[in-house]
Amino acid sequence: MFKYNEVKSEAERIKRDFPIINYFHGLVNSGLLKYEGIQGKEHFFGFLSQRTGSIAVDDQANVWYDHSAGRGGDIIEAVQVFENMTFPQSIQRLAGSIPTNIIPPKKKTQTAPKIEIDGINTISHPALVNYIRSRGLEPNEILAFAKEIHWKNKGKSYFAVGFPNESAGWVLRSSIFKGNILGGGISIQILGKPKRIKVFEGWFDFLSYLKLSEASDFKAIILNSTANLSFRLILDILKEKENIDLYLDNDVTGENFTISFIKIAQLYHYCHENKLTTDWNLNALKGNRDKIGKLIDNLGINPSEEKQIWKVTTDISDQRSFFKGFKDVNDFSLNNPNI
Repeated sequence: MFKYNEVKSEAERIKRDFPIINYFHGLVNSGLLKYEGIQGKEHFFGFLSQRTGSIAVDDQANVWYDHSAGRGGDIIEAVQVFENMTFPQSIQRLAGSIPTNIIPPKKKTQTAPKIEIDGINTISHPALVNYIRSRGLEPNEILAFAKEIHWKNKGKSYFAVGFPNESAGWVLRSSIFKGNILGGGISIQILGKPKRIKVFEGWFDFLSYLKLSEASDFKAIILNSTANLSFRLILDILKEKENIDLYLDNDVTGENFTISFIKIAQLYHYCHENKLTTDWNLNALKGNRDKIGKLIDNLGINPSEEKQIWKVTTDISDQRSFFKGFKDVNDFSLNNPNI
C-alpha cells in the first residue's frame, strides 16, 4: 500500500498514463458492461439491462461520462464506481505497470450499429405532449426549438423530444429516456442581436427562462451536461464575450462549476489587465486537479500577487438567486406558473 505522501503523485501518473478505454473493455470482458461501438469521437458502453449504452468514453481526453446517471470522471473515479472501491483502494488497484488482466486482446475496431432516423416532425405524440406539460411548458411554446424524433437502433423503434446540438446530433428527452444520438455536446441558440451570453445546464432550463422572462438579444449556451463545461469551453466563451449570466443548478455541482467559471474569468481579466497571454496552454494542465493553480504557476504569476486575481471585478453574473430554493430554472417555473 502506498504511503500518504505517495498517493497524489501516483494518482496523477495513473490518470495520465492509463488508457481508460482499456479499462472499460476489461469491464466488457468481465461481463459487467456491453460495448455499443463508436459514435462520433466517443466509444459507448452500457449495462446489460440497458436498451442503449449510456456510458460515453473519450479515449483522447481519457475520461468517461454516464449520461443516464449524470456522473463521470477519470480512470480512478471509474474504478470507484464500477468496482465499489475507495480512492486509496483504486490507486492500489491501478498502481504499477498497467494490469494485464484488464487489457483486452487487440481487436478489430467495432462499429456501432447504425442509428436510423425514421422521422423528424412537429411534436404531436400524446406521450410527448404530456411529458412537455409535466415540465411546465406547452408544445407550441417550444415549437421553434424542439422536434419529435423517431429513430431505430438494432431494429427497435424509439421516439422522444429532440433538441439539436452542435455535433449535428440530437439531445433526446422523454419521461423514460435521456440521452443523445448521432453525437453529443453543447447546444447553442442565438436570439436577436446578442448583448450577453447566458449559460444553462439543460434545454428545459433555457425554455423555462424564455417563458418567464420573454428575454431576447442574447446567445444561449445549453450544456446538456455539466461534463461539457470544460476549461476549454469556458475560455472560448470568455474570448467571445465577457458579459455572461450563469444559470447552473442549485446543487453542489452547480456551485462548484459556478465558482470555477468566475475564477477562470477573474484570471482571464487579470491577464488582460497585466498584458499576460490569454492563449493558455490547456494541454499542460492535464492530470492536475487544481488546474487554475497550475495555470497561475505556468503563467509565472508570483504567489504574493495571486490574491489580486480574486479581487478582479468581472461581468460574470451568478443567477442562481433568481431561483433560490429551487433545484433549477425549470423547477422554479413549475412551482411559480403565474409569474
